Amino acid sequence: MWEPWARTPRDQKPKDPLMTTDIITDGTTPIAFPVLPKLKPGTQLLPDGSAGAVTHWWSVRWPRIGGEALLPLPLDAFTSDAFKRTYAPGTLAYIYCAGCGEDHRQPTVKTGLLGVARRLFAAIHKVSVTTQVKLTDRLRELNKDHYGCVTVSADGYPCSDRGFDNWMFQHILPVGAPLEGSPVKVANKCLPVRLPRGLSKDEFEERLHMYMEDASLNAWLKTPEAQAHCKQIDRTPEEFTRGTAYGFGDSARWSEAKEFYFMRPKSDDADRLIRIAEVIIHDWVMNPASRDKLISYKSLGQGYVRELP
Repeated sequence: MWEPWARTPRDQKPKDPLMTTDIITDGTTPIAFPVLPKLKPGTQLLPDGSAGAVTHWWSVRWPRIGGEALLPLPLDAFTSDAFKRTYAPGTLAYIYCAGCGEDHRQPTVKTGLLGVARRLFAAIHKVSVTTQVKLTDRLRELNKDHYGCVTVSADGYPCSDRGFDNWMFQHILPVGAPLEGSPVKVANKCLPVRLPRGLSKDEFEERLHMYMEDASLNAWLKTPEAQAHCKQIDRTPEEFTRGTAYGFGDSARWSEAKEFYFMRPKSDDADRLIRIAEVIIHDWVMNPASRDKLISYKSLGQGYVRELP
């Protein structure tokens, strides 16, 4: 069904009919959202009691995954003879978006990732990849590890936040759709991705993070913009850093939780996520040099004393 409020009419072509860059993934142009008038920092946006995270306006420009414009790909990227000759289907993986912190026992307490988002006044979600066909098994693992619970207290001490043991998947609702013939699909609370043969889940995940790193929470907290924003909300960036303590018997390994991003999965951020995945796959298939240099690595959790290339 055509939605005129979300996209321009189908007969209105983009400026360059051969490439999709600043347009939604199916080739239609999104209508720009109205710009809010100049507001005083701290202006309330949502009514009292709202379950949303961005309840007040602050003078900060949040980063977006993949940059300001969609990454470019030809409209026939996956239907061209060259791609179809080279692509061979490999591992089935799933991109998911998750959140945590909703607790029916304590609805007013700001716990989990939702609590982090509310304290920072930002939209934050965990975005990652799994190859588990039963996706809820991944949630059980995240709950067991209390993924992302490790942080720094207001007085500067390492601590563990509550609420990181009730993870749940979020709907990923793009404005447009994947390109025709794309190995990336849109399904229930996930994006199934048929990776090309030879591209591992770990390599795909690391490349996904590479494209989205500028919009990751921990990376952003090291920027001058984060310092300025935290100052105006009377907090420190260290209070929002996230890590995980992975248990191995009686020992534990602390690791940075880098899979938290400024991401609205029910907006055109979902289109950006789809396009990033498409670019990674297209580059792997069509650019042999891309397959020569891997960015994934052996994990310390595999028993190695240091990270290996």
